[in-house]
Amino acid sequence: MKFNDIKLTTIRDLKEYKPKSKYFVGLDSDGTIFDSMELKHKDCFIGSLIRVFGLASITHEIHEVWNFVNIYSNTRGTNRFKALVHTFNHLKTFDRVKSLKIDIPELNDLNNWIKSEQTLSNKNLIEFMKGISGKRKMALKNVIKWSKEVNQIVKSTVINLPPMDGALKALEKLKYKADLMVISNTPFNTLIREWSENSIYSNIEYIGGQETGTKTEMLKAVAKNNYPKKNILIIGDSPGDLSAAQNINALFFPILSQREEESWEVFNQIGFEHFFNGTYFGEFQNSQIKEFQSILKIKPHWLD
Repeated sequence: MKFNDIKLTTIRDLKEYKPKSKYFVGLDSDGTIFDSMELKHKDCFIGSLIRVFGLASITHEIHEVWNFVNIYSNTRGTNRFKALVHTFNHLKTFDRVKSLKIDIPELNDLNNWIKSEQTLSNKNLIEFMKGISGKRKMALKNVIKWSKEVNQIVKSTVINLPPMDGALKALEKLKYKADLMVISNTPFNTLIREWSENSIYSNIEYIGGQETGTKTEMLKAVAKNNYPKKNILIIGDSPGDLSAAQNINALFFPILSQREEESWEVFNQIGFEHFFNGTYFGEFQNSQIKEFQSILKIKPHWLD
């Protein structure tokens, strides 16, 4: 089967899943399996944002803010629409943006949609737009234009990017002992393409992406009532992955930003055995989470 023929994973699919193993491991993709965070954000998201919203005069500020929001802070890995709202809110505080009288788009409707909608996807935003008109609708059209353009740029840019060596070693070990699933905010078609092109799609039961639902929704559907909580492990690189794990009382192993291969080495040499020996919870997990949280910034320097 070609990857573009694979059917979108739904919450219903996950609820109907029958475990094959006593253990479950949920895996994030970008920044966890693939070292793709900087490539996608710096080379795919930002250029399109500048073009679509006409913000060339503050290119430096946009790079600084977008990278902080999406890579180096405690909002790392957040949904792209949430990231856009965060970015524009930060930009409005810059003195240079104010002095140049840059018109930063108001995204009130987008923010309201984010607060009311569980599945933050292009499709659902387009549906939401049907009840809006005038300038408000134009603002949302630009958001959709940007999001679709990003998907196209990712498709043409993120090629020949293999999984991290440590992630491959972990997948090879895990697939014989646990049911594996991808839990991601990335669009489904992008995930299918990246996992299929690297011949690792067959290692997993399901791929859950942006259109499937939130990470917590996916985990509640597929894992919470199917496995003992001590047998559920989430591996990811963002605070959202940690929150999703905590929301179902699962275990969590972090992949540290800019220390990805080192993190996988720790998992393969130590974390793997702790998980399957039942000694993961407690001192080992606490030390991993503490280090993870210490490297993510909460306050950007421009607010000092």
